[in-house]
Amino acid sequence: MAEIRAPPVSDAGVNRAIWLNTYVLLPLARFLDRLLWRVLDPRRVARRRLDPDRLIKKASALARCEPRFHVSTEEIRRRLNAAADQLARASDQDALRGCAVGGGDLRVGLAAVAVLERRLTRQLVADLHVTRALALAPAHFATGPGAPLVVVGPPRSGTTLLLELLACDETTWRRLECREAVCPCVVGDAAAVANATRVAETMLAGQQVAFDAVKHIHYEAWDGPTECRMALENGGGAPYVQWWVFGLTDALDAWLEDDEARESDYAFYRRQLAAIRLAAAAGDAAEAASDDRAWLLKDPAHLFSLDALFAAFPAARVVWLHRDPRASAASLCSLLGNVWGMIHRRDAGAGPPRFRERVVEYLGKMLDGGPRARVPRNVAA
Repeated sequence: MAEIRAPPVSDAGVNRAIWLNTYVLLPLARFLDRLLWRVLDPRRVARRRLDPDRLIKKASALARCEPRFHVSTEEIRRRLNAAADQLARASDQDALRGCAVGGGDLRVGLAAVAVLERRLTRQLVADLHVTRALALAPAHFATGPGAPLVVVGPPRSGTTLLLELLACDETTWRRLECREAVCPCVVGDAAAVANATRVAETMLAGQQVAFDAVKHIHYEAWDGPTECRMALENGGGAPYVQWWVFGLTDALDAWLEDDEARESDYAFYRRQLAAIRLAAAAGDAAEAASDDRAWLLKDPAHLFSLDALFAAFPAARVVWLHRDPRASAASLCSLLGNVWGMIHRRDAGAGPPRFRERVVEYLGKMLDGGPRARVPRNVAA
């Protein structure tokens, strides 16, 4: 039987990929954007590079298995098409017009296409491995999810600080690490392990480049605890990151209206946590079960979907932090302004300023969504 294990991500591998991203890939993408922006249509590049069949074939080759995901292949194609169409429409409909901090427009360029292609490929590879693990050890995945402690709150309210402090108590809490969310487990031969490790190290390097760019605002490291959204998006699931990183909202709006999709993605997230425990025990289900520490999870975006969170984790204990929304909104604008400006190309357009309004709109949706699940549930303010 194939072994279930964690990909052997190394400091050296991630550091090499960070150097490649910082000094070669990102500068090259930005140079080509400036050089060819009049003749190179990002919409055509996006549709070609993000073609669902191409990405599925690429992920299957990397995982060295048939394309069997936790949902149907047709659903995977639909999700990939939605992501590609959203990025392409961002240019068609001027979705990012007026969204540059301090004035001006943002335009989709090669860097955004490359980052999204990397994320989608990684999501599919992770899904394939977790789905294979589920088939190999169904009894392990049938066990209850326990009672995780989930830290939520509006962005920029101190959730990261609380997570870092609680994570220091490793005898009580089992934290979700960034490397685990990127690739919860690997199932297959040595080549599949090598491929998964390379995919994970490349993704983690990209994350660290972004972390370094905003470290004066938000602290996170690739080898530390992370937010849930990175695992929730595996298999093309919860599109929180498409708003957070790319400033695009079509997919998030549709997902928030689809209760079945949200509950399905949170249920798969629960199975990913089980896969992480199993991989950490090198596939030994008994050893994995002996780790009785409660999961320590955190993500402000859970406020969008506390109902789906409780459906997946009925015994979850939620700590909800609060901060004056005016201060939270101002700080979030600062953070996202840095992130969006790094991903997209800035033009000196004359679009009416819309950046702050778009950020505040979705902060409001997040805060409005939380109270609906609060009264009948175990939510501690």
